[in-house]
Amino acid sequence: MQSVYKYKVGIPCQKSILPFIRFVWGVVPTILQHLYLADTQLFGQAPDALAHMTSLQVLDLSCNPNTDMMTTSFRNLCNLRILDLSYCQMVGNIKDIIGRMPQCPLNKLQKLHLGYNNISGIMPDRTPHLTSLVVLDISQNNLTGGITRWVVLLSSLSSLDLSYNHLSGPVPSEIDMLGNLTMLDLSSNNLNGDLTEEHFTSLMRLKRLYLSGNSLRIIVGPDWIPPFSLEEIDLGSCQLGPSFPAWLQFQVDIREMDISSTGIVDRLPDWFSTTFAKVTDLRISNNEISGRLPRNMEFMSLQNFFINSNKLTGEIPNLPRNIAILDMSENSLSGNLPSNIEITDLTSFWLRSNQITGCIPESLCKVESLYVLELSNNLLEGQLPQCFGVKYIGFLMLGNNRFSGNFPLFLKSWTQLMSLDLSHNSFSGRFPLWIGDLVELRFLRLDQNMFFGEIPCTISNLSSLQHMNLAGNGLSGAIPRHLSNATAMIGKYRKVSRDETDYEVYMNMVFRYDFSSVVIKGRELNYSTGIWNLVSIDLSFNQLTGGIPEEITALDALINLNLSSNRLSEKFPNKLGVLQALESLDLSRNMLSSRIPSSLSDLNYLSYLDLSDNNLTGRIPSGRHLDTLYTEQPSMYSGNSGLCGPPLPNSCSGKNVTRQDDQKGNGHSFEPMTFCFGLALGFILGLWVVFCILLFKKVWRIAYFRVVDQTYDQMYVFSVLTWRSWARKEATN
Repeated sequence: MQSVYKYKVGIPCQKSILPFIRFVWGVVPTILQHLYLADTQLFGQAPDALAHMTSLQVLDLSCNPNTDMMTTSFRNLCNLRILDLSYCQMVGNIKDIIGRMPQCPLNKLQKLHLGYNNISGIMPDRTPHLTSLVVLDISQNNLTGGITRWVVLLSSLSSLDLSYNHLSGPVPSEIDMLGNLTMLDLSSNNLNGDLTEEHFTSLMRLKRLYLSGNSLRIIVGPDWIPPFSLEEIDLGSCQLGPSFPAWLQFQVDIREMDISSTGIVDRLPDWFSTTFAKVTDLRISNNEISGRLPRNMEFMSLQNFFINSNKLTGEIPNLPRNIAILDMSENSLSGNLPSNIEITDLTSFWLRSNQITGCIPESLCKVESLYVLELSNNLLEGQLPQCFGVKYIGFLMLGNNRFSGNFPLFLKSWTQLMSLDLSHNSFSGRFPLWIGDLVELRFLRLDQNMFFGEIPCTISNLSSLQHMNLAGNGLSGAIPRHLSNATAMIGKYRKVSRDETDYEVYMNMVFRYDFSSVVIKGRELNYSTGIWNLVSIDLSFNQLTGGIPEEITALDALINLNLSSNRLSEKFPNKLGVLQALESLDLSRNMLSSRIPSSLSDLNYLSYLDLSDNNLTGRIPSGRHLDTLYTEQPSMYSGNSGLCGPPLPNSCSGKNVTRQDDQKGNGHSFEPMTFCFGLALGFILGLWVVFCILLFKKVWRIAYFRVVDQTYDQMYVFSVLTWRSWARKEATN
């Protein structure tokens, strides 16, 4: 019996594939059956020798993006059963690549992996030499056109993955001919049309079905019983409604299911908790599902449950015992939170925008793995429980409720906190100095509460902070200096790479969070998906005094700066023009004095400006951009009786005002006394430098006086000759 020869290697980085294949070909040219070169960082063109290894049964060249496989032919590898060329960044036409596959009377190729490349073109209509394929993966490429007859003729297929391409048109009903299919993935294409019972009649072995990200409609009869029993199903964004799909009640073996955004307008069926008792990952969000959550939900196997953005009503039953991520946001759920939330694995609890009342139960304090708690936009009240044992929470969003009490003391130990929202509540008291210890904070919203006292100077220690909203409180004192320590608001530091895991987690949370009440450009705007790029400071509607610190001009990534409705006085900051990213600037309703700096006209991205109701004086800076803003917002200079010049109707009096304003605007006013003093001082210092050099350098002193003597002699001779020439001309006349 012949032995099976396998060769699995780990090639050092940046080694050419050519000498290695030559080595293998020279040692075991005819008996090598298994060759694994995956992720070995090979580069270069694959040699012709590879095409003559006729004994090969398994060839794995995946994850070698610097290897050119387009010139390699596998036509003579008649014993090849498995070929993996995925993640190789191959660029070419699918027909050319299929044409290089084994073409033998008895073809044995069963698994062909071409995923995650740059393969384009339309799939071939027929390939008689690949009829033995069991697994075909061409996912994550650039295929176009429709699903051709070639695919449906591969009757031995058990796994077909054409996801993440640009395939279009309907799914052919002949796909029913693939009776051996256990996995079908057509997700994230441009497919459209209807899928009917005819498409599934013979797919009795189907276990995994993925059709999401298309414009498909699944139209079956209300009494249809599927021939398959699925374990995983993803139909997100397909059209299933308006009724809740009755055929799903027969899929009792499902472990993962996604039917979100499928147009279901129906009540949650009675068989929901029994049919889906084994499901661990269930997503039915963004529909119009009504009714109540099942009372026995705690006995379901759910670990991830997304039922947000529906029309559910009633109270929340006891939560599933194994739940890790639960999102029931944007429904009409009411009543109190369950009193016994003691779930070991709960990491994310989303309940935003419901009608939940009562207090936060103390049992929630015992959930030590909790990382995200989102209870904003409800009717919760009372003080927050002080028993939190959670130490690694990253997101606490409790905005727009009726909570009261002082700034939560338990936050002191939450040094991993990245987002804190206590806005629109009735919290009071002073900000603690230890708020500066929350160094991971990136998003801070404490607006619309009853906090008072000064903003602690330690808040400038929050170097990761990029969004701060303290508006609508009773804060007093000066704006903290050293705000330039908030390096996340400085352009050159924002590009510095952060911890990739934290960044990914933060972004996932951001895309799910509703930042609907960000006040910018004079109105509330929804920045739910763009909050990462919205660098903002909002201290409006407080009682802050003093001036605007010059350090704030170092935050050149600021997009929104709102200091309106305070008692700020002193001069207008001259360097605000360096905030080139600024889109919204609101300094209205303060007591700012002096003139408006001309650098303000350099803010090319500025689309909202409000300087009304201050004590500003002098000529308004000219500029096409500011003139355009005035046309759109004619009240942005109102309430400043000392301002003059276009675009206002009152002109500045006389040329002296104009000259004086221009000099102040340029910051270089001419003072004669200063000029004369500087000139005299320079002359005296220069004279003393020359005198000291001649005093201590004998050679230089001799040379200096020799030059003086020579210059004197030349001048004397020149003057004598000039005088005699003039006298001779006079005598002649």
